Amino acid sequence: MATQKHLSIQKTFTLIATINGGVLAYLTIYNFTLLRGEAGAHSSIYVSLLLTMILSALAIISYRIIFARIVSPLAHLVEETRKIESNTNDEVYLTVRGRDEVSLLAHRFNILLSKMRQAFSEIEASNKKLVHANSKISESLRYAGLLQRSILPDRQFRDVFGDEHFILWQPRDTVGGDYYILHTEADRTLVGVADCAGHGVPGAMMTMMARAGVDRSVQDLGISSPAALLMAIDTSMRSLLSDAQLSRAIATSMDMGLALIDFSNGLIRFAGAKISLYWSNGTNVYKQKGDNRAICGRHPGNFQDHDIKLIQGFTYYLTTDGYLDQSGGDHGFGLGSERFSSWLLQHADKPLEDQRHAFSESLANFRGNLPQRDDVTVLSFRLP
Repeated sequence: MATQKHLSIQKTFTLIATINGGVLAYLTIYNFTLLRGEAGAHSSIYVSLLLTMILSALAIISYRIIFARIVSPLAHLVEETRKIESNTNDEVYLTVRGRDEVSLLAHRFNILLSKMRQAFSEIEASNKKLVHANSKISESLRYAGLLQRSILPDRQFRDVFGDEHFILWQPRDTVGGDYYILHTEADRTLVGVADCAGHGVPGAMMTMMARAGVDRSVQDLGISSPAALLMAIDTSMRSLLSDAQLSRAIATSMDMGLALIDFSNGLIRFAGAKISLYWSNGTNVYKQKGDNRAICGRHPGNFQDHDIKLIQGFTYYLTTDGYLDQSGGDHGFGLGSERFSSWLLQHADKPLEDQRHAFSESLANFRGNLPQRDDVTVLSFRLP
């Protein structure tokens, strides 16, 4: 786009003054010509000549006044504003030369400039405080993330399953509401995943409370019946949250899936609170649904145990709904259990560490540019 050129006030005024000077010069020459050509010319010629001279004098005086009081001060103001624009010194202002309109304009501009600088200074100070506060919050969250990670039984999983397991744990924020469980008794092992309501700090606080409820229930009942554990956890959590007198607007429910692995008898006993158990050998996929009620849901309910044969060559999976509900694809729909089952067929016969990378990459590719909606946990194991 071509840049349009405009005459400055100074150039415009100079052009007008030049034209006026030319007109006045023409009138002067014309009057003198009349005087020479006509002896005893009418007195009006002298009057015309006198008026022309007066007009010339007034034009000169007007030009000097306008140039000195308007054009030149405005030119100085323009030059000074350019210097202010390129100068980082907050003490630089326009020069006020008198008490006329142009000087008043410069004075008002200085007041506005002072207020703007004060506002920018306050904003900068506020930004520094926000940066400092954000740094403190981020530091606290990182520390909280380390604490939450410390309660997760990664070492115990390695001791029991070795390389024949993987855990994909991806909180939406630095800390989150998902966690996983492992307890052992003789040749039996209880594993599970849990999804507490909420994200970030509230979700992480819920995981601490839930972890305490799980440990106490296991201590009281043992690990023989995952369904009995879910009912005991539900009862203890309801009692604890009721004593805390939390607002009903605060979500306190929790999804959980527990699988008791009996290695000597080749059996898995599973119970789920809105979480299902999947298993596949790369050729077939099977699914045992959990009960359609959450721990600390609106109404207490019963949970049931389901016995499943533990088969060599099959890989078993527990996942929270953060993986299944993630939006993505061409239309932004949720991933869903059918797509998840198709990925099980693709990856179930791979080494477990390769599966972890495959499920992580598959989710990332499906999500695309959409944000992670929820905390994600996938727990997988096979016979060691």
